[in-house]
Amino acid sequence: MQLAKQLAGILQVPLELLSPEDLVNACKMLEALKLPLRLRVFDSGVMVIDLQSHKEEEMVASALETVSEKGSLTSEEFAKLVGMSVLLAKERLLLAEKMGHLCRDDSVEGLRFYPNLFMTQS
Repeated sequence: MQLAKQLAGILQVPLELLSPEDLVNACKMLEALKLPLRLRVFDSGVMVIDLQSHKEEEMVASALETVSEKGSLTSEEFAKLVGMSVLLAKERLLLAEKMGHLCRDDSVEGLRFYPNLFMTQS
């Protein structure tokens, strides 16, 4: 809700209609213009606007810590715990899996992530 209010405040300034394509193209230029934001595209194609200072390693470490504390989590459970959308939560868990820190069980009950014990056990 806060984001919607912030966007409404920015877009109140008189401006022509803004198409989704124009918005995406403008976001693609954020990094090149050395602005503090960037457009991040996950492997699934999901696009988010991210802070330049936001590091993948920190996101993965945080996801691993949360999953390790609980033993296992679904995207929905992770989203509730950390206060983000289910879509973004799933992308973070998939990123941690891609980097080898988490593994998954994809069953009829859904997708559940676990700490990858092969990475933590010596």
